[in-house]
Amino acid sequence: MAKGKNDEEKAGGKLLSAVLIFMIIIVWLAAMVILIKLDVGHFGSRILRPVLKDVPVINMILPAASDDEAANETSLPYKNLAEALAQIDALNATVAADQEKIQSMTEQIQEKDNEIVRLKGFEDDQERFVQLKNEFYNEVVYGNSAPDADTYIKWYESIDPDAAEEIYRQVVAQQQASSEIKDLATTYAEMEPASAAKILETMKGDLDTVTKIMQEMASSDRAEIMAEMDPDFAANITKKLMP
Repeated sequence: MAKGKNDEEKAGGKLLSAVLIFMIIIVWLAAMVILIKLDVGHFGSRILRPVLKDVPVINMILPAASDDEAANETSLPYKNLAEALAQIDALNATVAADQEKIQSMTEQIQEKDNEIVRLKGFEDDQERFVQLKNEFYNEVVYGNSAPDADTYIKWYESIDPDAAEEIYRQVVAQQQASSEIKDLATTYAEMEPASAAKILETMKGDLDTVTKIMQEMASSDRAEIMAEMDPDFAANITKKLMP
């Protein structure tokens, strides 16, 4: 009986020793994990992290990596977060500058396109003018009511070049003067009749010009202006207007 009791006590002592040893190991491991997690003496970050950072589960006991360590562990060309943010800001500035250049180039292209459209309109007008001019020349020379070709040949051969130049100059001058008179007539017609009459009355020394201006007006506009004129001046203009 005594021997059996001693065996039980020995077995119980061994079990207790095993439990104590196990508890000591657990406490020791927990202490080690805490020390590693708190990175006491940089043991976790400098010694264990380079070795265990890629080991699943175990790497969970390692302390959190600093910005410098995270940058070193990755392939990014940045030493720390501040440098990475600075690089991002620089890239954003470059992108913004490039976008401004693209916008400027787009606007320049649009301006060129608008200019091309505008010049194309001039080109179309020029082509239309040439077409109409040729049609007019053909009608004058070869139309049903035009003189025969021999008449034109004789006329061109007989006319003196200097005389032809003078005739051309006079015709152009007359057309220009006629255009200016029409513009003046339009201007006076758009004015108040009393104001137009007052201005025209100051041209008593040039009744011919006043008459030409009045001739280019509509009869209603002419009547309103003449009604505001001095009676004697209006009478003189009336005489000039008579055929």
